[in-house]
Amino acid sequence: MLALTKKALTVGIIAGILVFVDGVITQLIGINGSFVWVSFISWTVFFGAKTIERLKAIPGYVIGFGLALAIINLGNYLHSIMHVTILGVTLASIVATFLINFICIYFEKLKKFYLDSINGIFVGIALTFSGLGVGLDTASLCDCGYMLFIIVIYGILGLLSGYFTIKINNV
Repeated sequence: MLALTKKALTVGIIAGILVFVDGVITQLIGINGSFVWVSFISWTVFFGAKTIERLKAIPGYVIGFGLALAIINLGNYLHSIMHVTILGVTLASIVATFLINFICIYFEKLKKFYLDSINGIFVGIALTFSGLGVGLDTASLCDCGYMLFIIVIYGILGLLSGYFTIKINNV
């Protein structure tokens, strides 16, 4: 019971620190909102993963960001050629998503340049598209400086949270 309480206190304190840091970051860069959820998602990458996977996470996030942009741009290009929709969803976005995700899985065969961090890549894709859910439009996502900054900075904060959770609790 004491170990569980220690772990719960650790997670609670770190989560509170993340909320504080998020508040400071958003004030400093003038963001009207919160991206602490990026850190919470990134934090989960740390659990149950080998050290090498943890190290590959940030490059994976960046690759995932690039792949999400590829999906958006390919979808836009294909939509300019084909104007087919299925229940309100463009066929172009379906095809673009299929193609990029299909190619992504082959990265695990490369074993170079951290391209085989499939978990990190998919988290990067998810984080990028999650930006749409918080009111960013595709133009904002394509502004590489802004969204990539959010993913990398908050991703690192999440991984540090996982690191300290494990270190403090000797897991």
